[in-house]
Amino acid sequence: MSSSLKPQDSAIERFRSRSNVEVVRQDPAFAEGMKKIVQEMEEKGVEGVYFQINQVDGRVLGKLVMREFVESTARAGVRLFQGCVSDYSVDGEVIGFGNETEEGLVIPDPETFTVLPWEPRLARVWCNYYDEETGDMLDQDLRGNLLRLEAELQEQTGFRLMTGVEPEMMWLRPSKDGGPLEHTTESSAFYHIAQFHELEPVFLDIVEYGRAMGLKLSHGDHEDASQIEFNQAPNTALRFADDFTTYRQICRVVAKKHGLIASFMPKPFAGVSGNGHHHHVSLVDDEGENKTHGDLLGRSELSQIALWMAGGILEHADALTLVGCPSVNSYKRFWDVGLWAPFVKKFGWQNRTVILRIPAAGRFEIRQFDSSCNVYLTLAGVIAATMDGIARQIDPGAPHASDAHLDPHVSREDRIPLTIQEAIDSFEDDALMKQTFHPDLYNIFIGLRRDQQLRYNSQVSQWELDTYLTRNP
Repeated sequence: MSSSLKPQDSAIERFRSRSNVEVVRQDPAFAEGMKKIVQEMEEKGVEGVYFQINQVDGRVLGKLVMREFVESTARAGVRLFQGCVSDYSVDGEVIGFGNETEEGLVIPDPETFTVLPWEPRLARVWCNYYDEETGDMLDQDLRGNLLRLEAELQEQTGFRLMTGVEPEMMWLRPSKDGGPLEHTTESSAFYHIAQFHELEPVFLDIVEYGRAMGLKLSHGDHEDASQIEFNQAPNTALRFADDFTTYRQICRVVAKKHGLIASFMPKPFAGVSGNGHHHHVSLVDDEGENKTHGDLLGRSELSQIALWMAGGILEHADALTLVGCPSVNSYKRFWDVGLWAPFVKKFGWQNRTVILRIPAAGRFEIRQFDSSCNVYLTLAGVIAATMDGIARQIDPGAPHASDAHLDPHVSREDRIPLTIQEAIDSFEDDALMKQTFHPDLYNIFIGLRRDQQLRYNSQVSQWELDTYLTRNP
């Protein structure tokens, strides 16, 4: 991660300019931005633009607005039922909302407009989500929530979170005649260029589409069976989250083009590495100077601020595990021991077996998060834990140097949750999470987790049939 990447703007000013719908409407920059969008659409023959928001579990939602109505709709707002960012429970109710809940207003963020390279007659723009009565951002506006926390971090410390995420995922062939999914590359072929060759047409399309949409794809590699990782240059939290979600959308489009499945499931197969989403984080000032870099702990070269940051992340690691590992499938990664999914609550220099690694001088890598996470939420959680660590000057303890992931049967106080029930309990016991995710968002997130666990508990797996069907007498 570059130590000289200067933030593009002030999070404080950006949040203030978007905090209320009337503030947005009265902003000359908003009006000018929308005029430029329509002009570009006319010049390029773009017929319509998707007004997009993000759902709590990571799906992209929105409506298509045709060119002639873009300016007026942008000002008035696209109406979406406030519960759309949630889902239906096993009982058929919208989690966190009643059917009588009002609609919210989706208002575009003009600077995020871009034409879709796979269908240049269409474009998209990221939006914020507002309460029509008060005009304020809704609790469940994930972009607004992350921007709020970015602004709070800047106000309290003068720093910004700089981040990059390693998006491990699998490219699979659909099953034939009801059979199992097929791998596209071999297992245990870490960094094998010959395996990378197998998916060259796929990742070259990703690179082409990504560049066209403004993504800064930096490098990629083959890691395990069917698993390709393509990294993007680091950025401040909200900007990276928007680009990262765009990357996921591109993967889905490219997979369809090539007759494949782009899977962000954390653990599709036993005996094969799961799909982690390791978050690399540091703190920078307004000039882009890395404030987590210092002269402490030898080659780690950490600052005192960095140690407090680590202390906050480790202090809240149990609750953050549910945010970064939100699916019932997430916890299968930890029990398939030896396949790079750490669970011990320690930090250490280039130690892949603890949850907080120092991969290079002056930055951290959070390693327990997986590919089912929503980065708008994980980055919000990391910022909140960082602020708490700095405010309370939390000591992270001594660095851990030995192998820590050989046995999951360590004491509970030394490890993160290894089941979704443990993670739910930890999330509810951590008061910081209620400050990080305001009421509606908090209730949606925890409600989705409970509902998913309930659905999972009622399923009968193939393993159970194989083990118990004819076991007795």
